[in-house]
Amino acid sequence: MADPILHIKDSYYFEIPKIIAPANYKHLKDLPEVWVKLDPTYQQWEFEQLYHELTNLGFMLPPEKQCEHDWQHWVHADHANFAKPFDQFLQEMYDARLAEFRVWKSNRIAQAQAGKNESEIKIAAQTPIDYMRDVRADDPYLRFIIGRSAPGFEANWNAVRHKTGSYAAIRDYQEKHNSAPEWDTSDAKVQAKFDAYNEHLSGKILIPQPFTELRNLYEKEPGLTIGISKFLLIEIFVGMVLVFIFHQLAKRVADGRPPKGTLWNLFEFFLVFIRDQIARPVLGGHDHGHAQENGSAAHHEHAGSPSAGSSPSHAAAAHKHDQHEDPVQKFLPLLWTIFFFVLGCNLMGMVPWAGAPTAAFGVTFALACVTFGTVLFFGMRQFGVAGFFLNQVPSMDLPWYMAIFIKPMILVIELLGLCIKHGVLSVRLLANMVAGHLVILGVMGLAFGAEAAMRFTAPGAASWQWGLTAIIAVTAAAAFNLLELLVAFLQAYIFTFLSTLFIGAAIHKH
Repeated sequence: MADPILHIKDSYYFEIPKIIAPANYKHLKDLPEVWVKLDPTYQQWEFEQLYHELTNLGFMLPPEKQCEHDWQHWVHADHANFAKPFDQFLQEMYDARLAEFRVWKSNRIAQAQAGKNESEIKIAAQTPIDYMRDVRADDPYLRFIIGRSAPGFEANWNAVRHKTGSYAAIRDYQEKHNSAPEWDTSDAKVQAKFDAYNEHLSGKILIPQPFTELRNLYEKEPGLTIGISKFLLIEIFVGMVLVFIFHQLAKRVADGRPPKGTLWNLFEFFLVFIRDQIARPVLGGHDHGHAQENGSAAHHEHAGSPSAGSSPSHAAAAHKHDQHEDPVQKFLPLLWTIFFFVLGCNLMGMVPWAGAPTAAFGVTFALACVTFGTVLFFGMRQFGVAGFFLNQVPSMDLPWYMAIFIKPMILVIELLGLCIKHGVLSVRLLANMVAGHLVILGVMGLAFGAEAAMRFTAPGAASWQWGLTAIIAVTAAAAFNLLELLVAFLQAYIFTFLSTLFIGAAIHKH
């Protein structure tokens, strides 16, 4: 939880007004497991259990009091370590020692090579254990770190960590300690703790996690498990809405009925725009001019009927016999899907208590990977594996003695550029969506900052500044939200347009 802007990022809960979903936990057994996991009382118990389990298995650790002091100091010394348990302290300390060893070894080898010293062979053969014994012999955790190389250590280590820190262990702890003195709400301090927890958890609807365990409300435990996050559910919702809408639209188009109503005409407009203003000019196609001509005449005759050329279904019907050869018809479903999915995710950022999944790098990176995979697959299908890579080099009339040097360099540059431009495709969408959220957050923060400042003014001091700041903040936030609405459509268009450009460059000869 070290990220200062986690509240605008993905999470494992939905947040709504506290008055709608107030929390009223009164007993330990009622608290969510992830919240108990972060509680200092539980973490102290977990530390004692873990320490005794490790020492009983023969692991050499410093005295218990020293371990507790070192762990607590580590937790409070850096916000990034907030609420991390003792086993995480030991793991990160071990990882840090390995990183120190690699740097030390690399520097020593470089020095030996610079001085042409034969001792570099001996240095290269050294292990982390040798480094710990030679360089960090005074480390109180030396014997524990060395003991990690013993056979069966990892299996025992993982078993102990699971036994004391898994959700099953937490539930067992809740059952056994529900009536313990340290959790008795008749004590004023314990009641104050529950009041604070209820305040923090009010308005938070935690998402059930059947496939993983959470480290906190923003991170899952590491491993190849699937966490069900807020953005994941929003993406599924957007996908289901798109399937429902376009399933209904497809049935009407298939029946040959003319478009009726604002909603149908709106979607028809977007579909035709993507086809005629993005796909056809970029991807080309043998039916381009013919479809445009027929579309104009048919649109005049049928006033925008789906069976007319101005409808997305007309080109498919008129050229069904050679649809597989037309790049527009081949890639149009993908481009439509990309546009509406990105648009839907962007617009969810305008919905109260939801969020824009495209403000998460994992989402935008996955979308860029879809484009990149399409480029690779269809590019290699068009020209062959070798031909695809050779097609990255523009045709140049060069003498052979120049070509053997220049063309390989250009190939490397082009392949690097191929990867970079797809990476930039994901970063561009991410940056634009996050930037808008940050600006609105900053503008709204003006009012809260003014209110906080007023708390430190002398009694009777002028308070009109807060009202003025609040009016400015609300007005500016409303204006930026309108701008965000424009950005949502614009970024969906840009992502789709650039995806079309990359696909078109892959399937056509340079």
